[in-house]
Amino acid sequence: MVNKQIKKGGIVAGAGCLFAIAPIVAALVAVPFSSDIGNTLPWLTFLTAPAGAIAVIVGIIMAIVGSSKSKPEDLVKGAASGVVPSPSATPATGTVPTPSATPATAVSLPPLPRGLARSVKLAYAIGFGVVLVSCVMRVTLFQPGFSILTIFDLVPAFFAGWLVWLARKSSEGLHFLRLAQSQMIVSIAGCVAGLWPLIFLEEHIAMLDSDGIDRFQWAGTIITGLIPLAASIASLIFAGIARSRYRESIAKN
Repeated sequence: MVNKQIKKGGIVAGAGCLFAIAPIVAALVAVPFSSDIGNTLPWLTFLTAPAGAIAVIVGIIMAIVGSSKSKPEDLVKGAASGVVPSPSATPATGTVPTPSATPATAVSLPPLPRGLARSVKLAYAIGFGVVLVSCVMRVTLFQPGFSILTIFDLVPAFFAGWLVWLARKSSEGLHFLRLAQSQMIVSIAGCVAGLWPLIFLEEHIAMLDSDGIDRFQWAGTIITGLIPLAASIASLIFAGIARSRYRESIAKN
Protein backbone atom coordinates (compact mmCIF):
# COMPACT_ATOMS: atom_id res chain seq x y z
CA MET A 1 0.00 0.00 0.00
CA VAL A 2 1.38 3.39 -1.01
CA ASN A 3 1.18 5.99 1.74
CA LYS A 4 -0.78 9.21 1.28
CA GLN A 5 2.24 11.51 1.03
CA ILE A 6 3.60 9.57 -1.94
CA LYS A 7 0.22 9.85 -3.65
CA LYS A 8 0.05 13.58 -2.96
CA GLY A 9 3.55 14.03 -4.32
CA GLY A 10 2.62 12.12 -7.46
CA ILE A 11 -0.48 14.28 -7.95
CA VAL A 12 1.53 17.50 -7.54
CA ALA A 13 4.23 16.29 -9.95
CA GLY A 14 1.66 15.15 -12.50
CA ALA A 15 -0.23 18.44 -12.30
CA GLY A 16 3.04 20.35 -12.74
CA CYS A 17 3.92 18.31 -15.80
CA LEU A 18 0.51 18.95 -17.37
CA PHE A 19 0.73 22.67 -16.58
CA ALA A 20 4.18 22.89 -18.16
CA ILE A 21 3.01 21.52 -21.52
CA ALA A 22 -0.51 22.97 -21.43
CA PRO A 23 0.20 25.69 -24.05
CA ILE A 24 1.57 23.10 -26.48
CA VAL A 25 -1.45 20.85 -26.02
CA ALA A 26 -3.80 23.83 -26.41
CA ALA A 27 -1.95 24.89 -29.56
CA LEU A 28 -2.37 21.45 -31.11
CA VAL A 29 -6.09 21.59 -30.38
CA ALA A 30 -6.38 25.14 -31.74
CA VAL A 31 -4.47 24.59 -35.00
CA PRO A 32 -7.50 23.30 -36.98
CA PHE A 33 -9.54 26.34 -35.90
CA SER A 34 -7.03 29.19 -35.89
CA SER A 35 -3.48 29.02 -37.19
CA ASP A 36 -2.55 32.30 -35.45
CA ILE A 37 -3.44 30.94 -32.01
CA GLY A 38 -1.66 27.70 -32.80
CA ASN A 39 1.53 29.62 -33.59
CA THR A 40 1.29 31.93 -30.56
CA LEU A 41 0.35 29.60 -27.71
CA PRO A 42 3.57 27.51 -27.68
CA TRP A 43 5.52 30.65 -26.70
CA LEU A 44 3.67 30.59 -23.37
CA THR A 45 5.71 27.51 -22.43
CA PHE A 46 8.52 29.94 -21.51
CA LEU A 47 6.25 30.91 -18.60
CA THR A 48 4.46 27.65 -17.84
CA ALA A 49 7.44 25.30 -18.20
CA PRO A 50 9.54 26.76 -15.32
CA ALA A 51 6.51 26.94 -13.01
CA GLY A 52 5.49 23.41 -13.97
CA ALA A 53 9.04 22.13 -13.48
CA ILE A 54 9.13 23.61 -9.97
CA ALA A 55 5.84 21.87 -9.16
CA VAL A 56 7.26 18.59 -10.48
CA ILE A 57 10.37 18.93 -8.30
CA VAL A 58 8.26 19.74 -5.23
CA GLY A 59 6.04 16.74 -5.95
CA ILE A 60 9.03 14.41 -6.28
CA ILE A 61 10.48 15.70 -3.01
CA MET A 62 7.14 15.12 -1.28
CA ALA A 63 7.02 11.57 -2.64
CA ILE A 64 10.60 10.77 -1.59
CA VAL A 65 10.04 12.14 1.92
CA GLY A 66 6.89 10.04 2.14
CA SER A 67 8.77 7.00 0.87
CA SER A 68 11.56 7.45 3.42
CA LYS A 69 8.92 7.36 6.15
CA SER A 70 7.05 4.33 4.81
CA LYS A 71 6.01 1.87 7.49
CA PRO A 72 7.25 -1.72 7.35
CA GLU A 73 3.77 -3.00 6.52
CA ASP A 74 3.77 -0.76 3.43
CA LEU A 75 6.91 -2.42 2.10
CA VAL A 76 7.12 -5.93 3.46
CA LYS A 77 4.29 -7.62 1.55
CA GLY A 78 6.22 -8.19 -1.68
CA ALA A 79 9.75 -8.42 -0.32
CA ALA A 80 9.21 -10.65 2.70
CA SER A 81 7.07 -13.37 1.15
CA GLY A 82 8.17 -16.68 2.56
CA VAL A 83 9.73 -15.20 5.69
CA VAL A 84 9.14 -17.35 8.72
CA PRO A 85 7.56 -15.51 11.67
CA SER A 86 10.07 -14.90 14.43
CA PRO A 87 8.81 -14.54 18.02
CA SER A 88 12.03 -12.80 19.02
CA ALA A 89 11.83 -10.07 16.37
CA THR A 90 12.19 -6.50 17.58
CA PRO A 91 10.94 -3.20 16.11
CA ALA A 92 14.53 -2.04 15.53
CA THR A 93 14.99 -4.64 12.76
CA GLY A 94 12.01 -3.40 10.80
CA THR A 95 9.43 -5.95 11.94
CA VAL A 96 5.82 -6.02 10.94
CA PRO A 97 3.00 -8.16 12.32
CA THR A 98 1.51 -10.64 9.87
CA PRO A 99 -2.27 -10.78 9.45
CA SER A 100 -2.39 -14.05 11.37
CA ALA A 101 0.29 -13.18 13.89
CA THR A 102 -0.27 -12.74 17.59
CA PRO A 103 1.14 -9.68 19.42
CA ALA A 104 4.23 -11.74 20.26
CA THR A 105 4.83 -12.90 16.67
CA ALA A 106 6.20 -10.71 13.90
CA VAL A 107 7.95 -10.97 10.59
CA SER A 108 11.55 -9.74 10.69
CA LEU A 109 13.28 -8.16 7.71
CA PRO A 110 16.84 -9.51 7.71
CA PRO A 111 19.77 -7.33 6.65
CA LEU A 112 21.13 -7.47 3.12
CA PRO A 113 23.94 -9.93 2.39
CA ARG A 114 27.27 -8.15 2.80
CA GLY A 115 28.19 -8.39 -0.86
CA LEU A 116 24.84 -6.99 -1.97
CA ALA A 117 24.98 -4.19 0.60
CA ARG A 118 28.43 -3.13 -0.64
CA SER A 119 27.27 -3.30 -4.26
CA VAL A 120 24.26 -1.09 -3.52
CA LYS A 121 26.32 1.61 -1.80
CA LEU A 122 29.02 1.50 -4.49
CA ALA A 123 26.51 1.65 -7.34
CA TYR A 124 24.75 4.70 -5.91
CA ALA A 125 28.07 6.44 -5.24
CA ILE A 126 29.23 5.82 -8.83
CA GLY A 127 25.86 6.91 -10.20
CA PHE A 128 26.03 10.14 -8.21
CA GLY A 129 29.54 10.82 -9.50
CA VAL A 130 28.52 10.29 -13.14
CA VAL A 131 25.40 12.45 -12.85
CA LEU A 132 27.24 15.19 -10.94
CA VAL A 133 30.06 15.42 -13.49
CA SER A 134 27.54 15.43 -16.33
CA CYS A 135 25.49 18.23 -14.76
CA VAL A 136 28.56 20.37 -13.98
CA MET A 137 29.87 19.95 -17.53
CA ARG A 138 26.48 20.83 -18.97
CA VAL A 139 26.20 24.13 -17.09
CA THR A 140 29.82 25.13 -17.64
CA LEU A 141 31.20 23.77 -20.93
CA PHE A 142 28.13 23.17 -23.03
CA GLN A 143 25.63 25.79 -21.86
CA PRO A 144 27.78 28.68 -20.62
CA GLY A 145 26.05 31.64 -19.05
CA PHE A 146 23.58 31.72 -16.17
CA SER A 147 19.89 31.28 -16.80
CA ILE A 148 16.98 29.59 -15.08
CA LEU A 149 17.79 26.48 -17.15
CA THR A 150 21.06 26.20 -15.24
CA ILE A 151 19.15 25.54 -12.03
CA PHE A 152 17.06 22.79 -13.60
CA ASP A 153 20.14 21.22 -15.22
CA LEU A 154 21.57 20.70 -11.72
CA VAL A 155 18.43 19.02 -10.35
CA PRO A 156 19.46 15.43 -11.34
CA ALA A 157 22.65 15.80 -9.25
CA PHE A 158 20.55 16.91 -6.27
CA PHE A 159 18.34 13.82 -6.39
CA ALA A 160 21.29 11.50 -7.07
CA GLY A 161 23.02 12.90 -3.99
CA TRP A 162 19.87 12.46 -1.92
CA LEU A 163 19.71 8.78 -2.91
CA VAL A 164 23.35 8.32 -1.88
CA TRP A 165 22.45 9.78 1.51
CA LEU A 166 19.52 7.36 1.81
CA ALA A 167 21.80 4.48 0.79
CA ARG A 168 24.07 4.95 3.80
CA LYS A 169 21.81 2.61 5.84
CA SER A 170 20.79 0.37 2.96
CA SER A 171 22.41 -2.67 4.60
CA GLU A 172 19.30 -2.82 6.82
CA GLY A 173 16.35 -4.50 5.13
CA LEU A 174 13.77 -1.84 5.90
CA HIS A 175 16.04 1.04 4.82
CA PHE A 176 16.90 -0.80 1.62
CA LEU A 177 13.23 -1.20 0.70
CA ARG A 178 12.64 2.48 1.40
CA LEU A 179 15.63 3.32 -0.79
CA ALA A 180 14.34 1.09 -3.60
CA GLN A 181 10.94 2.78 -3.44
CA SER A 182 12.50 6.25 -3.49
CA GLN A 183 14.70 5.18 -6.39
CA MET A 184 11.66 4.10 -8.37
CA ILE A 185 10.04 7.52 -7.86
CA VAL A 186 13.17 9.40 -8.97
CA SER A 187 13.84 7.08 -11.90
CA ILE A 188 10.32 7.30 -13.29
CA ALA A 189 10.48 11.09 -13.04
CA GLY A 190 13.92 11.02 -14.70
CA CYS A 191 12.64 8.89 -17.56
CA VAL A 192 9.73 11.27 -18.17
CA ALA A 193 11.95 14.36 -17.98
CA GLY A 194 14.54 12.64 -20.15
CA LEU A 195 12.09 12.52 -23.03
CA TRP A 196 12.43 16.30 -23.39
CA PRO A 197 15.96 16.19 -24.92
CA LEU A 198 14.77 13.43 -27.26
CA ILE A 199 12.14 15.78 -28.68
CA PHE A 200 14.89 18.06 -29.99
CA LEU A 201 17.32 15.28 -30.90
CA GLU A 202 16.33 15.38 -34.57
CA GLU A 203 16.99 19.13 -34.68
CA HIS A 204 20.40 18.65 -33.09
CA ILE A 205 21.29 15.97 -35.65
CA ALA A 206 20.18 18.26 -38.48
CA MET A 207 22.59 20.92 -37.17
CA LEU A 208 25.52 18.74 -38.30
CA ASP A 209 24.90 19.97 -41.84
CA SER A 210 25.39 23.57 -40.76
CA ASP A 211 28.62 25.33 -41.55
CA GLY A 212 30.93 26.17 -38.67
CA ILE A 213 29.27 23.75 -36.24
CA ASP A 214 31.38 23.02 -33.17
CA ARG A 215 31.18 19.23 -33.05
CA PHE A 216 32.59 19.07 -29.52
CA GLN A 217 29.90 21.43 -28.27
CA TRP A 218 27.30 19.57 -30.31
CA ALA A 219 28.23 16.14 -28.97
CA GLY A 220 28.60 17.36 -25.39
CA THR A 221 25.19 19.02 -25.40
CA ILE A 222 23.49 15.84 -26.60
CA ILE A 223 25.40 13.45 -24.33
CA THR A 224 24.98 15.49 -21.14
CA GLY A 225 21.30 15.95 -21.97
CA LEU A 226 20.74 12.21 -22.28
CA ILE A 227 22.85 11.01 -19.32
CA PRO A 228 20.08 11.64 -16.71
CA LEU A 229 17.71 9.54 -18.85
CA ALA A 230 20.27 6.74 -19.21
CA ALA A 231 21.05 6.90 -15.49
CA SER A 232 17.35 6.66 -14.62
CA ILE A 233 16.89 3.57 -16.80
CA ALA A 234 20.05 1.94 -15.45
CA SER A 235 19.07 2.66 -11.84
CA LEU A 236 15.62 1.14 -12.37
CA ILE A 237 17.23 -2.04 -13.70
CA PHE A 238 19.81 -2.15 -10.90
CA ALA A 239 17.24 -1.52 -8.17
CA GLY A 240 15.05 -4.28 -9.58
CA ILE A 241 17.96 -6.74 -9.63
CA ALA A 242 19.05 -5.77 -6.09
CA ARG A 243 15.51 -6.13 -4.78
CA SER A 244 15.23 -9.55 -6.46
CA ARG A 245 18.50 -10.72 -4.91
CA TYR A 246 17.38 -9.50 -1.51
CA ARG A 247 14.12 -11.41 -1.92
CA GLU A 248 16.11 -14.54 -2.80
CA SER A 249 18.30 -14.12 0.29
CA ILE A 250 15.18 -13.90 2.44
CA ALA A 251 13.79 -17.09 0.92
CA LYS A 252 17.05 -18.95 1.63
CA ASN A 253 16.90 -17.95 5.27
